[in-house]
Amino acid sequence: MKRPSDDLASCASCHQPIAKNYKLSLHYTNAGMKNGVRPRFSPQEAKAFDAKVFEQSCRSCHASCGDCHVKSPIISGVNLGLMAGHKFVRKDEAKTCALCHGGRVYPEFTGEYGGNADVHYQKGMSCSDCHKAAEMHGDGTAYAGRREVAGRPSCAACHPSGSEKTDKAKEAHADHGDKVSCSACHSSAEYRGCASCHLGEGATSSPQFILGDNPRKPGQLTTLRLVPTVRGTFEKAGIAQASFDELPNLWDAVPHNTKKRTERTRDCAVCHAEKRGLLTEEGLPAGGSAANKKLIFDFGY
Repeated sequence: MKRPSDDLASCASCHQPIAKNYKLSLHYTNAGMKNGVRPRFSPQEAKAFDAKVFEQSCRSCHASCGDCHVKSPIISGVNLGLMAGHKFVRKDEAKTCALCHGGRVYPEFTGEYGGNADVHYQKGMSCSDCHKAAEMHGDGTAYAGRREVAGRPSCAACHPSGSEKTDKAKEAHADHGDKVSCSACHSSAEYRGCASCHLGEGATSSPQFILGDNPRKPGQLTTLRLVPTVRGTFEKAGIAQASFDELPNLWDAVPHNTKKRTERTRDCAVCHAEKRGLLTEEGLPAGGSAANKKLIFDFGY
């Protein structure tokens, strides 16, 4: 078999509990890809998507055990081969995480994209310092998407309210509370936004920094990332996306380029007076979803 660990039974002979959980994990099922776009479809289109797109395209990205522990996954033709000959490795994030999450998260984390490495990376931390094995392997629950995963990493887990070292920081966090996400103030640079995705033809990307209303938590200012689903994304599969306007094209995101001090933490005027980076009607993506307008944040003055 070309990819022996595609059959989880081969790993389950020694790692039965892990393999059992992994079968339901988002890395293996790619359920997040399927369910994330589903509200854009009519019932008939959803069936066509499952058959013509998801199984043929999205599912090709699912990770077997070997993709993380033996051989790097092949992404866009990039093949780094075996990680340590035919030996199993516990982790090698530059050859595993970086390939699947290298379009956005990993290069932002290391500073390759945007020029500002994440403060955690600078201090020697790696992906698995925040994203633990239970998150990677799954916990036995078939989640519909990553936002539902219990125990996901959060800034407050390591930096709880009240642990601030200065009165200024305590005051800023108390004033903003849950009305502003951590990333809205602590993302240090532009991050990658993707657009113009077409079936089998890739996408274009460009640097962006967008602040707007959180589509999953209305009333909270957060960083938004342009995602590549456009009206014609699935035309080749005969899917017109009858309910395209049900979802926005901009979604809350946590760019992994965190810094303690940014232009927004240094000067309140950047947001409150200049409103730098805030989404405006003029800045909405051309031909985008009508739902994007709901993400224009209202300061109330």
